[in-house]
Amino acid sequence: MNLKSASCLLIIFCFLNSFGQQGQRKLKLLMKKIDSVYAASPDSLEFYAAQALKLTEQLKDIPSETKIQALRGVTLFLSGEHDKALKIYINAIRKAEKHPPFKELALLYYETGGLYSKNNDLITSGQYVSKGLKIALAAKNAAAIADGYNRVGVLYEKRKLLDSALHYYQNSLRTNKLAKDTLGMSYSMENIAGIYAQKDQPVRSIPYLKESLRLRKLVNNKFSLAIIHVNLAETYNALNKPDSAIKYANETIKIATEIKFLDIIKHTHNFLADIYEKKGDLKNALRHHQSFSTINDSIYNETKSKQIAELSKKFETEKKEQQIKSLHQQSTIQNLKIRQRTIMLAIAATLIVFISGLSYLIYNRRKLREEARLQSEINKHQEQTARAVLNAEEHERRRIATDLHDGVGQLLSVALMNMNTLFGKLKEGKIELSLADRSVALINESYDEMRTISHQMIPNALLKAGLSAAVREFLSKIDENKIKVTLETSGLDERLDEQTETLIYRIIQEAVNNVIKHAQASKLNIQLVRDEEGILLMVEDNGKGFDKTAVNQKKGIGLKNMLDRVELLKGTAEFDSAPGKGTLLAVNIPA
Repeated sequence: MNLKSASCLLIIFCFLNSFGQQGQRKLKLLMKKIDSVYAASPDSLEFYAAQALKLTEQLKDIPSETKIQALRGVTLFLSGEHDKALKIYINAIRKAEKHPPFKELALLYYETGGLYSKNNDLITSGQYVSKGLKIALAAKNAAAIADGYNRVGVLYEKRKLLDSALHYYQNSLRTNKLAKDTLGMSYSMENIAGIYAQKDQPVRSIPYLKESLRLRKLVNNKFSLAIIHVNLAETYNALNKPDSAIKYANETIKIATEIKFLDIIKHTHNFLADIYEKKGDLKNALRHHQSFSTINDSIYNETKSKQIAELSKKFETEKKEQQIKSLHQQSTIQNLKIRQRTIMLAIAATLIVFISGLSYLIYNRRKLREEARLQSEINKHQEQTARAVLNAEEHERRRIATDLHDGVGQLLSVALMNMNTLFGKLKEGKIELSLADRSVALINESYDEMRTISHQMIPNALLKAGLSAAVREFLSKIDENKIKVTLETSGLDERLDEQTETLIYRIIQEAVNNVIKHAQASKLNIQLVRDEEGILLMVEDNGKGFDKTAVNQKKGIGLKNMLDRVELLKGTAEFDSAPGKGTLLAVNIPA
């Protein structure tokens, strides 16, 4: 090769390398554009997707191509074109399955499973969701695993296996928190709220739905915002608050119309028709029912259902033919390797036994080490909890000692001095009734002070009548001119054990005192509900609220004592607050 030829080859190589780098940069920008317009502007998505798909073909970037096709399919699915969406999914799967697994293929499987689920083919849906979850677990991709748990939960929910569905939704929420996936967390919370709604516990759904709405506003995903608004509407309808339900339902239609989400628009019109019919507003009921019928006819018809079935059958037939062909090829190769494998079997068996024994020893050693570490963590946690309880008790002892010294002690000291003076006067034959009256008054005041301190330690109502009566007695002493307090209780006819009642009473006492001291609220609502799953305490005010981040970083003694008591009851405490928007405290104590 002469110098001139070598120079030409070098120029061509540099050109191709430069083209590849430029293409990757352009594709990266287009993918960002696609993510920003996804579920918000279908036309813009198609515009950017057409450019990006040309680049993926040139660059042989199968993962990016798979993700783009999945998002295109979702957009078509939202607009009610299920047959077109399935065609895109199947073509993309056929191409992507020829390459090693990656998380984009898991997304494609999930969306295909969701389409079959929507068309009530739960068996096929489960097959695709299982394939996607298998890939996500192998790749150890937390966001994709959490998405898979959600999809499995939906399948259980459709089969009315609510406890199994709740289990997968809770696993999804934990995994999304590990992945710090804000949108994923909102979906998990929404699904958990849906289970409580189906269990006729809508009051437990509200905190999850409100937190989900807050998270979705942060990411501004209109598809998910439309869904959360309709779920809030249905929950408020279950709570017999039709006006709030109508407000959220109208917001759903507004958002869904912007992104052409026909499926949820149809559902919401049907929902509003039922609400207006119950209210006796037949005009609006008829209007929404007509809108529902029009959209429903455009989404589901016999032709589309046949097309979906034919596409699915064709795809499965092609896969089986490919598998048969592959099996024949593998059989030929396998026969050639049988002799070699026979020779290696004895050696392999010996190695397997040796490696298995070694692996067991290593595993057992690691297991013992992990158990020791876990026990150490448990002991450390128990020590911290015990120390926190002791600190709280010490703080309480100091407060009582201060009250006795500064209050009762001072009063008794003055009364004793007056009595000594009075006895001196009596010895001199003098009688001072005013001094005797003052002494008696001081003794009476000391007695009242002593009763107040005793009542603060253990309220008489708590000992005699139980938790509900004690809380009502405590709240009755609050000045209604400063703050209006309402209390709702349910399921507390039977007494709890003494320690549980005392701890819950202290939690309520601390929460109410925090509202009075810091919230500047005019209204305070307390709900205390006991059911077969445990106890739910909700304390909500309309005060100034606070920044949760700042509070988490620096907790006061009162708040820390309250959280320690919740932990002693093996419960959980969640706050929902923002500056200027009041505060909601939700405490769940398991049965």
